Amino acid sequence: MYNNIDKRCILIFPKFKNIDLIQKIRNKYDPLANLIAPHITLAFPFSDDISNEELISKLNSLLKNFKPFTINFKGISLSHDNYIFLNCVKGNQEIIQLHDEIYNEILPNHLKKSIKYIPHITLGQSNSIEGLNSFTYEFKSIVNEVSIELIGKNEESILIKTINLGG
Repeated sequence: MYNNIDKRCILIFPKFKNIDLIQKIRNKYDPLANLIAPHITLAFPFSDDISNEELISKLNSLLKNFKPFTINFKGISLSHDNYIFLNCVKGNQEIIQLHDEIYNEILPNHLKKSIKYIPHITLGQSNSIEGLNSFTYEFKSIVNEVSIELIGKNEESILIKTINLGG
């Protein structure tokens, strides 16, 4: 059984046909590239006394209100703290709504209001994105599920449960 010092996340693992192109960049810039697949974080790592069963139940209830939606990612930007982001160009509103409702309904004590949430896929860290200017690929998919993961002792992703949108 997991205890409350374990960290969990709530994520979308997009199913892009060309996801190997993302992984290639992550292998170069992200030390976690081999520990977790490319993902969109909806709830950042948190420690909480909520049991996995209760978290699954609450997320399942919440996700019944969401229908599958299309996402499109294209273009790279560098965050203020030197993270390389693959930018979301379609599906932003739906991702933001999922993020906001997860924090409002399930994890209200964990929202960092000082940080604006921007939907993205982290490609790694660097002081510059100069060498990535030629990365102009487009990534499209349908989001129809959300996953809960446990972060293992070695930072590896351990899938707890995947829940479909729309129940």
